[in-house]
Amino acid sequence: MGVVKGNPRYTIQELDNHGDHVTVAWADGHTSRYHAVWLRHTCRCELCGTYESGIRALRLTEIPDDIAIAEASRNENGALAITWDDGHTASFDAPWLRATCNSEKERARRKWRPVLWGRELQGSVPEADYTACRSDNAARLVMLEQLRDYGFVLVRNAPREAEATPEIITLAGPLRITNYGSVYDFTYKPDALVYGDLNVKLDPHCDEPYRQAPPSITCFHFVRAATTGGASIMVDGFQVGELLRREDPEAFHLLATVPVTHYRRLLKQGRDFRMRAPVFSLDDEGEIAGIRLNDRGAGPLDVPDDLVRPILRALRKLEAMLFDETHHVTVPVGSGEALFFNNQRVLHGRTAFAPDGDRYMRTCNVELDEFYSTLRMLAREQGSEAVDMNLPHGALT
Repeated sequence: MGVVKGNPRYTIQELDNHGDHVTVAWADGHTSRYHAVWLRHTCRCELCGTYESGIRALRLTEIPDDIAIAEASRNENGALAITWDDGHTASFDAPWLRATCNSEKERARRKWRPVLWGRELQGSVPEADYTACRSDNAARLVMLEQLRDYGFVLVRNAPREAEATPEIITLAGPLRITNYGSVYDFTYKPDALVYGDLNVKLDPHCDEPYRQAPPSITCFHFVRAATTGGASIMVDGFQVGELLRREDPEAFHLLATVPVTHYRRLLKQGRDFRMRAPVFSLDDEGEIAGIRLNDRGAGPLDVPDDLVRPILRALRKLEAMLFDETHHVTVPVGSGEALFFNNQRVLHGRTAFAPDGDRYMRTCNVELDEFYSTLRMLAREQGSEAVDMNLPHGALT
């Protein structure tokens, strides 16, 4: 948490001990309720250890379900001091208590909400300056928040040298290694084994949906942009998914519950990937948390026979929406620029380009949890309450 001294949100005004729980009235008018067993289980004293470090002696099995609070008071530091009926004592800082309040209001405040977008972003995409992000963590945090909220951000004035790619991606976190290595070079190859190395138009898609955990935060570093064509196309999968849910709830339900199989067989390289998972991954409230879809890699369905046609109909409808240019934002990325995007939310494509051998793009990835970790550390440093935000788990299953 950032500086909270004097903030009524983090000032305990009154306490009321009910034995099995304690209520806390805050100076801003909010009231929180904390169960005795919950407080005991989250104790972070020297004797119990901390869940943050994993160095922890306390076990839930050692705590009676009916444990009660014997005494509750506010200590000289403004923290909640507790003595349980088993004699254990501990204190809980006010900012930590408020950040973990389980009331409907506070849980809603902590929940992240995406900025859904479509064609209206054309010509005004979220962007940042590379030099500013490297020299100022406040600017870097803004860049990462745009990436979090919109699912993509264009970083201008990045180095043009190919060797700089691994350093550029660290704005979002450490490199991830896939079957393409840590960094992959996209250049025009008429005999390409990878579709992206051709100069053809690419329809919007997610990369590597055939993996248990597809790449999430992706960076396209343009060492040399194409002289003609080759503009990137971005589509908000969350926005299109919500449109599908409104227009055809049954199609959305099928794509959020029935698995589609994606394949990638590279037998000469000794690799054979296959993943069965729904197109949409939902969180505990039914909101879209991730998407995995690549029409070129979606193979034979492995579902009950009576679901084959309904699933294919639902896929056809979704893909028609994703391929519809009314949902596209075209981003003409130039040489020395980097396009960061969340591959588990934003589908990407490309316009065709002239096969003149000039286009040179390098791509690499950061794990979603590493990106979140980077974001939280910067938010903590900058005193932003975003450090406590609950972020979506991505395209799990």
